[in-house]
Amino acid sequence: MIVRTNRRVDVAAITLALTLLWGCGQPSEESAEEVVTDADWPIYLGDNGRGHYSPLEQIDRNNVGLLELAWVYSSGEPKGLMYTSPVVVDGVLYALSPQLIPFALDAATGVQLWRNEDLDLTANAQRGMMWWQKGKERRLFFTAGKMLVALDPGTGHLIETFGEGGMLDLTPDGRGGYIGVTVPGVVFEDMLILGFSTTEGADAYPGSVRAFSALDGSLVWRFGLVPEPGAIGSETWAEGTLESAGGANAWSGMTLDEGRGTLFVPTGSTTPDFYGGDRLGDNLFGNSIVALDARTGAYRWHYQVVRHDLWDKDNPSPPTLVQMERNGGLIDAVTLTTKTGHLYAFDRDTGEPLYDILEVDTLSSTLPGEVPAEKQYVSAVEISRQTFEITNRTPEARAYIEDLIQNWDLRPWAPPKLGSVLLYPWYDGGAEWGGSAYDPTTRRLIVNSNDEAGVLTLSEIPIGHSVYGLYASYCGACHGLKREGSDRGPALHDLMDRLGMEEVKKIITEGRGTMPAFASLDDREMRAIYAYILPKEPPEEDPPTQEVGYALSSGYVYLKDQEGLPGNAPPWGTLNSIDLDTGEIVWKVNFGDFLSHPDLGYGAISYGGPVITASGLIFIAATPDKKIRAYHSDTGEILWEAELSAAGFSTPALYSVDGRQFVVIAAGGGRLGPPSGSEYFAFALPKVAPEDSKQVPGGE
Repeated sequence: MIVRTNRRVDVAAITLALTLLWGCGQPSEESAEEVVTDADWPIYLGDNGRGHYSPLEQIDRNNVGLLELAWVYSSGEPKGLMYTSPVVVDGVLYALSPQLIPFALDAATGVQLWRNEDLDLTANAQRGMMWWQKGKERRLFFTAGKMLVALDPGTGHLIETFGEGGMLDLTPDGRGGYIGVTVPGVVFEDMLILGFSTTEGADAYPGSVRAFSALDGSLVWRFGLVPEPGAIGSETWAEGTLESAGGANAWSGMTLDEGRGTLFVPTGSTTPDFYGGDRLGDNLFGNSIVALDARTGAYRWHYQVVRHDLWDKDNPSPPTLVQMERNGGLIDAVTLTTKTGHLYAFDRDTGEPLYDILEVDTLSSTLPGEVPAEKQYVSAVEISRQTFEITNRTPEARAYIEDLIQNWDLRPWAPPKLGSVLLYPWYDGGAEWGGSAYDPTTRRLIVNSNDEAGVLTLSEIPIGHSVYGLYASYCGACHGLKREGSDRGPALHDLMDRLGMEEVKKIITEGRGTMPAFASLDDREMRAIYAYILPKEPPEEDPPTQEVGYALSSGYVYLKDQEGLPGNAPPWGTLNSIDLDTGEIVWKVNFGDFLSHPDLGYGAISYGGPVITASGLIFIAATPDKKIRAYHSDTGEILWEAELSAAGFSTPALYSVDGRQFVVIAAGGGRLGPPSGSEYFAFALPKVAPEDSKQVPGGE
């Protein structure tokens, strides 16, 4: 966070006055009050260390209960997903609509300054923007699918000298299907450092981290996360598999130690996700944290948190720069939260783990050609439970789940099979993409954690000339093998009635929301997909050929009881404060509710992260109940909450303008039941607080 003096104050005059006053003693109380400092939020998640920390103290534990709605801005039609967090520079807030229309607001009033609706971009999920500045030159960057866009922040117009007319196509060279960037990259010196998202299947691009010039978009350096034959990491792949390997991509955001010039890269799983017979070995640099030289892309160190991933346990959020006490002194460390529900900490220079590492024996596979890693090496510090307990909410719920899972493989780290295994924690954590907040005064980490069980069912599918097989490979995981829909994708039975042929074709080729584009499908494959999704009733399944593949047929779903609630014992979502020095949990509270059962108090799935302030407050939305809350950072007590028009599946931004502090959240919703939204909510203390504002119940 950048702290600046009030833009309406003569900075030079005040500096001179204070210099004279300090020469004669301390400034008077009256003169001190004239100097008002404001704070920007110019970087995604607050700073390149991804600390989610604000030094602001105006809103504190005593007066937070007085927070009121300062302004609301409707950013556009509520289609798609809006997971974005705004950036704020010099009192101007820059953000995106669900359709990725960029706009600028007066950050104090919410009044629109400009809005550019002429870019004609593909509306994919996007979590924020990037700010670059050198001298008087300023640029605002964001990504839309495969395109990197450069804007003049004063006008919103494209910067014509960047890329081709202000846009740069980020598609890597070589084979691959979908490519998109859904999270802001790292801005370092004159570079924009980016990872990307790709598919979960055999057509995935090999992951890489690339640095582009912020001036013209030219490539500065590249580090391959799927190693070339003979390069470091290649020894962890079976002979002949690297040529077709994909994934291990950095999709969830990266972290920068500016002083060291070190970039910390969390990576995803190698592909395809649930069957690794064609990619035997530990598969570096999949499921790893990789430290690189930010100026050159040179390798420094790595740690792999899941070897030969068979469960889609990609690292979901940027690491966090922290300090920890060791041997009587403080050392610089970097933490990583994972979907497996573990917290790791590493020495920033050496990569040495700073928590105990436990050795876990894994299990053999029943799938032909599959060889799981012999062991996994996990952190001893857990942020979610590792052992499944069946729901005890009601006798009916327990009986329903007992009957459902009676033939499943319930063992921890059970590899996928034909049939069902219990995945615990499920696909979305443990930790998710919201990331962690670090309190430098107490050396505590604040992280929200999901605590649900998942369903992992593989089915044998034909490949080659199979309509059903193609649909199952590309669409079945999200929309269901019988087009019935899932938590990640809607049912497809009435597709033509709802959308029409042109819209269906556009979504398949360009993507929408979290759905990637499938423009790489050839005509035969595209016709096969249409043949399966367009009729009112799906055609009969093709008979399997002698070539067999495996596809996730359960979809990315959590285990649900008869009322649609999680099938494991609560809590189902928690907010946690962890003492980084010891790895012990200081406090844990149930976090949020599902809209269908708003008063259970058992917690819920959350997406989005917390922000912590110097005044001892934690601000977080992230839950499906459409609430934003403020917590006491020492105890986890809720001190304030407000309801939004849709769930705030994003991370708040905190800043001050003209001496008034604001908390802003994007209310986008669009998953877990709540409606989609397109509004930004800004909260602040009243401009004229009552005399007793320092004695608010619930404060210190």
